[in-house]
Amino acid sequence: MLKEYHNKRNFSKTPEPDGNMMAQSKSDAHGFRPSLRFVVQKHDASRLHYDFILETEEGVLKSWAVPKGIPLVLK
Repeated sequence: MLKEYHNKRNFSKTPEPDGNMMAQSKSDAHGFRPSLRFVVQKHDASRLHYDFILETEEGVLKSWAVPKGIPLVLK
């Protein structure tokens, strides 16, 4: 799955994570585990939207597109 992700991305053009950071997230010899990461990334593709990316306990990145941003006024 990560190989497919790498094939679709050009990391020299965009600042998104490449997935290699996940190895750093494992517990050390003392059981310390760094905090899980999250990213909100502005993505100006064919339509402007935001990507919301979460790191899971398993070290996997989960991503959702947020098309219009966060509503400022709730109806």
